[in-house]
Amino acid sequence: MMRALAISIFFVTAFGVVGLLSEHFHGDSGLVLRLLIDALLSFVAVLMHELGHAGAARHFGAQIGAIVVLPFELKMKPRRLRVRWRAGGGDLGGYVTYRLDRIDARRKHMAISAAGPVANLLLALAAGAVAAQLGTATLAGTLLGALAMLSVGMGLANLVPFRGSDGAHILQGFRAGRRARS
Repeated sequence: MMRALAISIFFVTAFGVVGLLSEHFHGDSGLVLRLLIDALLSFVAVLMHELGHAGAARHFGAQIGAIVVLPFELKMKPRRLRVRWRAGGGDLGGYVTYRLDRIDARRKHMAISAAGPVANLLLALAAGAVAAQLGTATLAGTLLGALAMLSVGMGLANLVPFRGSDGAHILQGFRAGRRARS
């Protein structure tokens, strides 16, 4: 149920972006272009999300194993980039693998989980601010506004607690902390 809610949030956002782009790309050929731009901007939003996780993990001293933004996988040791279809085994967009020491691991895992949605919301603020300056009459303003919209949708969808989501990891950390205190 919660997974369906998260997917719905993202798809409503993605369809909103297709509508927003219709201002600049008209007709049937414009629809194909809008869908392609939507996919590319979604890729950028997922990439920023995963880089947020990876940056937080590095901040806490974790060893990054791989950063995956479907269909691309960057393995850190040995460092190589490859295309790997269905790399996530059910993941919607991507993931980061890392190894972390066990000292205060619960809080570190929670912060790393929160870093992805925070990265999306920061990207949305930055892209939205520039888009507001440029205006939607310009293509650049519209594209940045669309990126901001997708980033907000992705950040919020990832905070919905369902198995494997950032929201679930954060909630699990809070529950474990409460059990440890009682």
